[in-house]
Amino acid sequence: MGEVPLQLTGLQETLALPHSGYTEAAAVTDWTILSIYLFVLVVAVAAYNTKRSPRKASNVVLVIPSVANEKVRESLFAALHHNRFLGVPIYLVIDEGAPLQRELEKLNWVRLVVVPRKYRPDLFGKGRALRYFVENYVAKRPDMWYVFLDDDNLVLDDHFLYEIPFYEQRGYVAFNPVLVPRRGRSHLAYIIDLARLIDDLSFFRFFTGLLKRPLVGMHGELLGVKGDLLLKIDAFNEPSKVEDYVLASKIVRARGRTWQSRTRVSVLSPNSLRDLVKQRGRWHSGILESLPKVPVSMRVATLVKSFMRTLGLVALWALLPLTNSVLILIVGLATGIVYWGVYAYGALKSKKLIYIFTIPVFWLIEGLGFFYGIMKIRSREFTVIDKRL
Repeated sequence: MGEVPLQLTGLQETLALPHSGYTEAAAVTDWTILSIYLFVLVVAVAAYNTKRSPRKASNVVLVIPSVANEKVRESLFAALHHNRFLGVPIYLVIDEGAPLQRELEKLNWVRLVVVPRKYRPDLFGKGRALRYFVENYVAKRPDMWYVFLDDDNLVLDDHFLYEIPFYEQRGYVAFNPVLVPRRGRSHLAYIIDLARLIDDLSFFRFFTGLLKRPLVGMHGELLGVKGDLLLKIDAFNEPSKVEDYVLASKIVRARGRTWQSRTRVSVLSPNSLRDLVKQRGRWHSGILESLPKVPVSMRVATLVKSFMRTLGLVALWALLPLTNSVLILIVGLATGIVYWGVYAYGALKSKKLIYIFTIPVFWLIEGLGFFYGIMKIRSREFTVIDKRL
């Protein structure tokens, strides 16, 4: 029995749409991905509200792992001094022989933890330092909350210290903040990096906060975890470029409940587009390496949030030579609400309105990070970007 030829609808004829399986599939994919993105953003912002206790937690310490070299000198010392306002003990974890070790030893208000050179050569990067800390410090005080920070992070308020007693009493085991990028040396990298704020208010708030399950991972910035859980899930005990994502997968498997804190944390954006691509590449390669080991629900959420969104933007622009302007307008509408809106906001924040005209090429930069990450799969290279101010 022969196939019946497809008939063009009146709308298709009016728009003169080319009959192409590729363009139709790409259009549906982009609409679906960005519609999900917008739906999650609206629901998360409207439905989630963080609770707090009238009393302040006293069983909290900050833990900052750092390479402690010249690339991070300014940001590290700025973070150490700034975060003193929280009034909690600060542990700084560095490798033995780190370039800034002697200088850091003079800070008597910082509890310096030095990881021996010979410790666990099978581990690398930040995860190695954190594993040493878990074995030698967390094991002695599992009743504490350990709040991990990166060495450029500036905590902007102390809301999380009042939230911990409320959520601890109800059996929650981990939390994350809302990240607010601050400009480094590159205006363009800062504008692109602002998408992290929208991600936090949408996917991270939806899963970590509303559903209480970190299915899209967790940030290493202000990553608060109860000590007894760190021991129970054997945290940071395997090599990974994305130790925070692997930790989130273990929390999911352990059925631990999480919340998103009201606390905002200022994070330094990369100083160049090259550093931004390398940073994104590490995230992508690390997550791709970890995907086979995480729960299925986490794989699906991660693919939608991280990879399909990036590929959807690439697919949108790949349609340009294959379709007409009306179809581009229709397909681009949903994408533009998020894609152009976020980056235009970044241009306004950076006070460089001229960069609005560079937005059409940002998809290429995001895509480069993804493909760079693919090339770095199975590499033990742990990228530490230049954080000089």
